[in-house]
Amino acid sequence: MFTWNMQYISKSRLAETFAQLGLDTAKGDILVRIHSAIHLEKEAVDLARFIKSLVPGVHIIGNSTKAVISKGKLLKNQCVISVSQMSGSTVKTSICDYKNISGEEYTGEELFKKLFDGIADAKTGLALCFMTPGYSDCYDFIESSNKLRPNMVITGGVVNVSERVAGKLEENGFVFDENGWTNMGVAAATISGPGFECQSSYITGVQTIGDDMTITEAEENCILSVNNVKTMKVFGQGIGGELVEHSKLLKLFPYVYSDFPDIPFYVTIKNGRILANHKIHAGRKFRRAYIYDRKIIDDNRMLFNRIENFDKAETIFAYTAAIRSEIYSNCAKWELSPYENTNICGCSTDGEFVLSKDRNTFSSCALTITVLGEASYVQQYNPYAFAYTDTLAQDNDELLDFLYSTEEKLIRNDNTEVAKSIRGFIKDCELRLLTADELDIPNGAALNMDMKLNGIDRVCMINVPDNVSLRTAFPDEMIDKTFKNYFGKIVKFAQMRNLAVYDIKDWLFAIGASSSMFALSEFIDDMKLLQSELFEVNEEFIALVPIFCVLDGCTPESLMYSYYSSMIESSQKNLQFYVRDAGSGLMNEENIRERYHIVNVINYAIANDTVIPYYQGIHDNKNDSIHHYESLMRLVDENGKIYYPGAFFDVARSFGLLYDSISGIMIRKVFEKFKNITDKSVSINLSYRDIKNKALTTYIFEFLASVENPGNFVFEILESEDIENYHDMIDFVDKIHEFGGKISIDDFGSGYSNLQHIVRINLDYLKIDGSIVKRCCDDEQSANLIALLAGWKRLSGKKMQIIAEFVENEDIQKLLMDFNIDYSQGYLFSKPAPGLLDEM
Repeated sequence: MFTWNMQYISKSRLAETFAQLGLDTAKGDILVRIHSAIHLEKEAVDLARFIKSLVPGVHIIGNSTKAVISKGKLLKNQCVISVSQMSGSTVKTSICDYKNISGEEYTGEELFKKLFDGIADAKTGLALCFMTPGYSDCYDFIESSNKLRPNMVITGGVVNVSERVAGKLEENGFVFDENGWTNMGVAAATISGPGFECQSSYITGVQTIGDDMTITEAEENCILSVNNVKTMKVFGQGIGGELVEHSKLLKLFPYVYSDFPDIPFYVTIKNGRILANHKIHAGRKFRRAYIYDRKIIDDNRMLFNRIENFDKAETIFAYTAAIRSEIYSNCAKWELSPYENTNICGCSTDGEFVLSKDRNTFSSCALTITVLGEASYVQQYNPYAFAYTDTLAQDNDELLDFLYSTEEKLIRNDNTEVAKSIRGFIKDCELRLLTADELDIPNGAALNMDMKLNGIDRVCMINVPDNVSLRTAFPDEMIDKTFKNYFGKIVKFAQMRNLAVYDIKDWLFAIGASSSMFALSEFIDDMKLLQSELFEVNEEFIALVPIFCVLDGCTPESLMYSYYSSMIESSQKNLQFYVRDAGSGLMNEENIRERYHIVNVINYAIANDTVIPYYQGIHDNKNDSIHHYESLMRLVDENGKIYYPGAFFDVARSFGLLYDSISGIMIRKVFEKFKNITDKSVSINLSYRDIKNKALTTYIFEFLASVENPGNFVFEILESEDIENYHDMIDFVDKIHEFGGKISIDDFGSGYSNLQHIVRINLDYLKIDGSIVKRCCDDEQSANLIALLAGWKRLSGKKMQIIAEFVENEDIQKLLMDFNIDYSQGYLFSKPAPGLLDEM
């Protein structure tokens, strides 16, 4: 089996791609999947017919969607086409309406037979199935598969439609093939064959809570009574009573059936009735649930392990609930990232067909991934994604805000039985949401809640900033022993003084107090005493230098901003104890708006592939020609406006994963452009964060090992960044040289540790910072620094080449030539452009 995915751009481009693929139904059946967020019904059918004309005999199945899945990303306003050429397996397709000629719905079993009787038998391994919205018997339909085709795995789901075309459609979604479309039907494709195998897994991240309830009366999709009590009365007595006033928050608290406790379903309230998105059957037991980040992470790890260990991984199908992006947007993006280098392809749905306990069933908020193939094959998975989960806890904010506001209300209604019932529910939620997994103490979310509800406004942040470097010098056993001692002392000290302690992340802890209970001077004295205890040297443990930042007047909004500002200031002043007013130096409203505008620009660029490499030529001063190019990142927003790094880099870095995404995209694009070019070199900027990103560095090393001319790739390390661990840096540099690549230090002269960089790191190039070069004709010290570097290179015998950037006029160039500077870069020779000079 061979699978190729492509984003639809035009029919001509599609025809070119199909010709290059050499598709031939004589070699085996071909399945074409079309997931479109941009086509209307007739346009989609026309596209399917065009594909059929290119390769007669292909089997086509298509559906509308809100977003497509491609290369590990969820993309809006796109159409993705996936082509799978079989080696020996058989593909069959079918499409039918779910109503008979009298306008009555088929039962679940009737519809299943009508759809599958001609395309599936006892040996069919996999069915890809898409249903349009409105059919009331999804559960019975999918349950029929377990009865009639127990060995057939079903994946897919209920289709939806993008905002871009929603107003132009007759209904809320459609399925299609080359023969037509329907908005009241279902489409399917089956795959079977002697060597065909598949494995389907899913995650929801749902956590059950509370007791079982029994549905005692139901009508179609309406739950009329529970435990023989009217449903609205039961609903109003618990947390549901609070949700009645905030119906939009119902999505945070789905229900689950007790026999499938990890598969959620949602209800809505309409005209005093509780309505589900499927037909309800009396007698089934169910209970309340909620979804949160750590459960999503844990579930994804287990799913990844199952997928990674499957042997015949030639193709990956993926379908994710649209509601996941609405309520857990960071998680929804992150959970696809382990598959970004695979041929994963799929779309968003409004209900998913999943395999649970070896039975097909229907879910309302799942990510389902199916891996399939005919022969052994290993995809290029990215397990390092599991190391970058910092931002996922933000997805809990809406849930926590609801818990905060509800708990505040409970404080005012302390004696009512309803309040006691709801309080028990909230405490159960908080137990998981507000407690650190391993240390069993409150976490950062708990600190936020205590600042909102319990008067905590004075916080001391305690950290060991260079804890990562401990791994290079000490055995794991000693590090773990030291951490337990460090953590134990902090907790014991806090408890003795009736202070609250919180686990923020890794070695970062917080101690909180209320200003109404503790004077600032008293709190500072206590923290200094704790710091002295942690400073105590004992040969059993590693000697630590923890940094203490006391922040006064904290709010949930100002805490982390104040902490990071304090860390920068204390580092610059070489202080281990720092006190700051948390309210000082905060961004004003205009700056906050601009910051989040840039966040939107970055997200748009990632989702719409508008991270654009520009290239600036670097002039060889000996040969008077362009020697190589520096790649420079640009972002383009939805209006075509171009953004330069100065506008977005700091914001991207502050959000971590955003920076990782745009940096990874940039590097891959530059590699792709230059991998087959033999007579030109290119330099690529890397930050220290990039070097610590194991997934990225592994990709770089693998790329260098695979290209013909690795020496054409130069990696520019930003000199202005603080380098926490020189062992990591030197290991990276040595690896690059081992694979044949080259190293440069960028912006030399802008930081604080220049000599350390050029003495300790084996460099091929050294680039002088533009601020020095621009002033060299007017500022004697700048000129002297350039002369000093040129002289040091000559005296030291180092083989590195020196580059001067920001060379804007002939006067600067003449001075550089006098100093025998090897290369010049600037507008005098070349302006940054999206193409190379010989392409312009």
